[in-house]
Amino acid sequence: MYVCSVCGYRSVKYLGRCPNCGEWGTLKADVGGKERGKKKGKGVPVVKLSDIGKGRFVRVPTGIPDLDRVLGGGLVSGSVVLLAGNPGVGKSTLFLQVAGNLAEKGKRVLLISAEESSVQVKHRAQRLGTSDSVMVAEGENLDALLSSVPEDVDLVMLDSIQAVYTEDLNSPAGSVSQVRFCADRLFRFAKERNVTVLMSGHVTKTGNVAGPKALEHIVDVVLYLEGEKGSPLRLLRAHKNRFGPTDEVAFFQMTERGLVPIGDPSLFFASPGKASRVGVSYGVITRGSVRLVVEIQSLVHYSYYPVPVRYSIGYDHKRLAIVLALMEKRLDVKLGKRDVYLNVSGGIRIDEPYADMAVAISLLSSVRNFPVDNAGVFVGEVSLSGEFRAPPDLPLRVAEARRLGFRRVYAPTEEKFDGMETVTVRDMTDLSDVL
Repeated sequence: MYVCSVCGYRSVKYLGRCPNCGEWGTLKADVGGKERGKKKGKGVPVVKLSDIGKGRFVRVPTGIPDLDRVLGGGLVSGSVVLLAGNPGVGKSTLFLQVAGNLAEKGKRVLLISAEESSVQVKHRAQRLGTSDSVMVAEGENLDALLSSVPEDVDLVMLDSIQAVYTEDLNSPAGSVSQVRFCADRLFRFAKERNVTVLMSGHVTKTGNVAGPKALEHIVDVVLYLEGEKGSPLRLLRAHKNRFGPTDEVAFFQMTERGLVPIGDPSLFFASPGKASRVGVSYGVITRGSVRLVVEIQSLVHYSYYPVPVRYSIGYDHKRLAIVLALMEKRLDVKLGKRDVYLNVSGGIRIDEPYADMAVAISLLSSVRNFPVDNAGVFVGEVSLSGEFRAPPDLPLRVAEARRLGFRRVYAPTEEKFDGMETVTVRDMTDLSDVL
């Protein structure tokens, strides 16, 4: 068996060029695989669940409550956490903030910088006001770096996993095989030393972690730090968590002093307007355990081009096409020669269907040039028949809207809510009558 040292591709015969990654002369004979196959492993103890002690995870708060909530209560000793995000989104900044908070509590923290020099790390630490007791090491050789880790260290941070390499492989840093082997070595290091390991990783243009999919399987926790270009908003969400929930999110704002938690996210994205506006509506979405009131803005006007424009920011293009088709089918609204622009205010992206009603009323308002009720929120998922469906957590969404000062809720329900007037909207025809 021959294995490519760059991408890990396996072939039964030697090939001069790897058919998977296209590199030349990278296929090597996997002699060790045959030897490992002949060896017999030692027996392992087999016990019943009833004989296993309950145990308890020792969690260490990071000093950032929103981050602790996403982690499930804090960092678990001996765990491996992967923080993924686009370049420049704030991964290194968040690492320094966590390192500084833990160092001030007496924890010994080592930050391994494989992409920046220690001088660059020092400048960022001074800007963020990070404690000087944080230890810093720079280098790319993972074997040398791990051998230099002090015995009494509590937390090791690596920035980033794609920049380090091990001498056991001939492939360059960042290759599939290097990322997989380095991640496995860090995982074993964390378990043997009972040290928490945090490492950052880049994402591809598709939004996934760069490198092999095995990287996400190796680590215990996978966090994604997301943010749009030109926007100070940062969203931290859990993609995988062996010690807590995976539906929690946290909102931050990037400032000169680092990432600052947004105490009331709804006020950051929307608040009741003083006057009704054309093409502007409000909906309530859920991100993890957080309910957010968002502002939907739309602009529909006649097109001067043969093919009209369909442009959406923060809302799925496919769902927008469904809403537009239903408006033409059920309400006889002609959109074949009109440009449609849709925007979710604040830079947030809607990943659920219960904002369909808010999108539809915003588009109808722009088409008919009639303002939408600025004191009401619209909640409901639209079906292909034009009927709306209420979310199971509608009371919680209504409570969030009431807290921000909204007085009416438009939803496919007749349920009454304290302090809120309910307007029943069962299908697209009822929604049209609202205007």
